[in-house]
Order: sequence, then C-alpha cells, then structure tokens
Amino acid sequence: MPFLDDEEELGAPPQPERPRRPERPEREISTPRRRRQQFLLRRLIGVGIGIGFLILLVVGFRGCLEARSDRGLRSYSQSISSVMQESQVRGEEFFTALQDDALSDEELEDRISSIRSASSGLLDRADNIDTPDQMREAQSATTQSLRLRRDALEQITASIGLAQGDAETAPPLDVITQQMGALYASDILWSQLAVPELEQVLADDQVDAPEFPPGNFMPENDPTRFLDETEIVDLITGLGSEEVTGGVRGVELVQVNVGDTTLDPETTTTVADDAREVRVQVLNGGEETERAVEVVVTVGDEELTEPIPQIEPGSTEEAALPLDTIPQPGTEVQIDVLIEPVPGEQASDNNQAVYTVVFGTG
Repeated sequence: MPFLDDEEELGAPPQPERPRRPERPEREISTPRRRRQQFLLRRLIGVGIGIGFLILLVVGFRGCLEARSDRGLRSYSQSISSVMQESQVRGEEFFTALQDDALSDEELEDRISSIRSASSGLLDRADNIDTPDQMREAQSATTQSLRLRRDALEQITASIGLAQGDAETAPPLDVITQQMGALYASDILWSQLAVPELEQVLADDQVDAPEFPPGNFMPENDPTRFLDETEIVDLITGLGSEEVTGGVRGVELVQVNVGDTTLDPETTTTVADDAREVRVQVLNGGEETERAVEVVVTVGDEELTEPIPQIEPGSTEEAALPLDTIPQPGTEVQIDVLIEPVPGEQASDNNQAVYTVVFGTG
C-alpha cells in the first residue's frame, strides 16, 4: 500500500555521527620532552665549561706557583753567590795584608780587624736571605762556612798583636795556626758540600742560574802552605822579610830529654816506658835574634817537627815535641835530632846529634 511504503521509507531517523576528538599535533606532544632534553643538555654544557675553567684555573695557579718557586731559587742563588764572592775578596785582602812587609804591627792588626768586621757582616747577610725549603741544607753549609771564617778572624785578631811582640809567642802562634785550619775547613764546606747541593737542587727543578763563585777564603794556589806553623811564624815574626845582617849567626843543640831523662849521644840511655815527650834545648850562639828556628826529631820511623818562635842572642829556648806512638818496652830506638840552620849560619856541625834509647825494661 502506498502509505506503507512511505512509512518504510521514513523509518527511524539516522543517528548523527559522534564528533571525533581532534588529534593533537605531534609537535605539541613532543615539546615538553624536548624541553627537558634541552635543559639537560644545557646543564651538561654548563658543567663541562665549569670543569674546563676549573682545570685552567688549577693549571694556571700551579704555573704561577712553579714560576714563583723558580724565581725564589734563582734569587736565592744569586744572593748567596754575591755573599760568597765578597767573602772570597775578604780572604784575598787578609792574606795580602799578612804578607805585606810594609805594614807595621799596628796597621796589620787594624787591617785584620776590619776584615773580621766585614766577614761578620757577610754572615748576617747570609742568615737573612729568604731561603727556599729545597735550599735548607745548602744554606746550613754556607752559613757554617761563613761562621768559621768570622770566628777564626776574631781569634786571629786577638792573637796577632801578642804574636808580634817580643814576649813568648808560642801560644798565640799556635792559635793562629789552628785558625788557619778553620779557614781551610770553611773552604771545604763551601766547595764540597754547599755548592754541589745548590747545583743539585737547581738541576732537579730545571732552574737556570749563574755559575757559583769559587768562594774560597784561603789562597787558591797552595792553600795548605798556611797550615804549616813554620810558615805562620815566618809571616808573623817577619823572618821572611828579614835580611841577613853582617853579625855572626848560628844556633846549636844544647840538650835533649825524653820525659825526665837527659840523653847522652855516647851511651845507650834507658827512659821510662811511659815517657811521651821529647824536649830539645837550643842555644842562639850568634849576635842576632833568631826567629822560627825549626827543630826536627826522628824517633824510629816517626818524624816530628816544632818551631821555636824566637831566640834572643845568647839565650836558650826549648821545643817540646809530643810522641804520637810509644815504642814497645825494652825496644831499642834511635832518636835523631836536627836544628835547621838559620840564614847566614856558617857552621852547623853542632846542630844535630844521634841518640840510642831503650824505653823501659821490657
């Protein structure tokens, strides 16, 4: 029927489609994640830059410290070199004065006193130098060297006037000779201990510095000459510059004792087995004062020497020579005694004698 067909065509009304939820663009979905990634990346870059800056800072600071250390070592080396160079000049002045025949006794004493004062000032300078830790051992050896020089010059200054006098001069001459040994030891300290240590530290730290001066106080040529007491006697008493005069000159052997026993060249003499000293009496039989008269005693294989500083005309002086070794008791020993001839001496046959001695009874 027509109206039924119309109803079928009408039927239920069509349902409207449910609107779809619009899809979010891919860019909007990924933006927070990308931001987090960018934030982390920035942090990593910042940390990297910070670490790099810190490394540069540490390297730069270390470089500054090393440069400062190098400057300190170089400055110390230059300062100590200057002090030791000046000390060497003071040594040259000292030995020049000591050998200057034109100086009076008072002038020589004043000159040595002035050198002592300058040496004391050099020690003060060395003590006040800013010393790097690496240079402590070298500094100790250097200041000890300078201290030996100052102290030796103080004692020489105090003794030089007495040694030049007409009174008994042996004690002050002994002091001066001993202090020459101290001056020699100061040179050994500087050259054998201080300088090698200085050079080693500079080499280890790869620091270039000027070459160190010799710094010796004793004369560079034949310094041991001034360790000989006879040489000192010659210098101090003026024998080296003394001209041989026209008067009769000569010395002679008077008597020899071992311990308390007087020796006789004609017979064998028995002496105490604990006798430790040979005493030799020497007469000046001439008309001039004799200085630095050398006495030589040979006991078996042992040779002993001792100068007599001064013997007035007609006077007798004694030299005492301690024995380093004592022969076995009961042993027969030959003792040779010689008085070295003085300048201008014509006859020296009475300057020597040979003795036969037995120490103890065995």
